[in-house]
This record gives sequence, structure tokens and C-alpha cells, in this order.
Amino acid sequence: MPSARQIEIDEPLEVPTNGARDDFHLLLREINASNAGNLTSLHGRGEVLFGEGELVRGVYILRTGRATVSISSREGRVVILRIAQVGDVLGLNSVLRGSSYNATVKTIEACRTQFISRAHLIEIMERNQSGANVISQILSRELAELTDRARSLLLPQTANARLAHLLLEWCKRSAVDQSNLVRIDKDLTQEQIAQMICSSRETVTRLLASLTRRNIIRITSDSIFISDRAALERIACC
Repeated sequence: MPSARQIEIDEPLEVPTNGARDDFHLLLREINASNAGNLTSLHGRGEVLFGEGELVRGVYILRTGRATVSISSREGRVVILRIAQVGDVLGLNSVLRGSSYNATVKTIEACRTQFISRAHLIEIMERNQSGANVISQILSRELAELTDRARSLLLPQTANARLAHLLLEWCKRSAVDQSNLVRIDKDLTQEQIAQMICSSRETVTRLLASLTRRNIIRITSDSIFISDRAALERIACC
């Protein structure tokens, strides 16, 4: 059974419709066709779906909301590898390997998930080639995303450049307001931002303050506005 608190939800859930998530729709189709037992659940903010090192039980399909995917060292240092989005299949690689989960997934807002046990997932793959192909596509996309994140974490030499990379990455998924500024929802703490760029909270605080003084960004209680994207791109190249 899933480790997170479970509340069964009966109403239909929203699913992504953009082309980048076609594999998600295909997987749902295979699950429905197999009549595999699964549990649709609601999780509050800050809940752990599964923890690094726990024995695998199955995968969680993220139907709404977002979650952090992180790893940690024995000393307790945490690195957030990515932010899971709607349509992500969480824990898939570990489930296929039949080992313990290799990361911790924690919600950053209210989420709805669909849990599929390892036995049912293997059954879907073995029943027909279509199911195996869909899961292969999902793994390929996840690997590409993790490679991009590793590049942004390891290649920039300074924390300032890594922070600029992260803000620019968020810009791609953010809206432009009436003032023609990119607005990023400020739903991660400075500690979590630090974990995404392999730095400290104090460094992130200092860097954000510097960007604000230089009028490159503007921070409010719930948003970060990108005032000078060109300047941010120059910093990211350093």
C-alpha cells in the first residue's frame, strides 16, 4: 500500500492534453484496458509519496499538482533533482528494477495521484508490446529531463549562474503579466531553491537580494517577476 495518507476520490481527474504528454494518455489507456487494480488518492501539501531507500510498491501517476524529486547523502544534504509535473510517472525506474526507491518524492502543493502496483505494471508490460513501448517512452523522457537538470547543476561554475539557469528554466513554463513581465509563482522556499542549485539557503538569500537591487527581478509575497531576462541570460553564461 502507498505510504502517503490515502483519500479515495470518485470524480474524474484532469489530465494533460499537450503533445508532450501523449505517452501519459497511452499509459492510462493501457491501465484501463488491463482492469488493473489502482487507487486514486488525494495528498496534502508536504506529504511524502515514497522515500529514498524504501522497498518499491508501485508507481504514482501524478494527475494534478506538483512534487519535488530529491536525493540525499548520509550527512543529510539534500539535492532536488527536478519538480515533477502533471503526467509524470513517479518511481518507474525503481519499480522496473525491482529494488528500493532511488529518490524521495514530496508534494509541494495538493496533489492527486493514481497508484499502480508493481505486479500490475509488469502485467501491463507483459500482456502486449504497446504497454512496454509506452513505458519505454516515459523512461526516455525522464532520462532526458534528468540529463538537462544535471547539465544546469554541474556545468555552471558559480551559484549565481546556477540560480540564473533555474529562473530561466521556470520562465519557460510561466505566464507574462500585463506589464510584459514574466511571473513565476513563488511556491518553493529559499531552502528548496538552494537544494535545486546545490547551494545554501544563505547564498540564495544573498543572490536574490543582489538580483533585486540590480532590477533584474522583483519579488513579492507570492511571485518572482523577471524584469530583465537578457541580464539573467548573461549571468547564466558565466
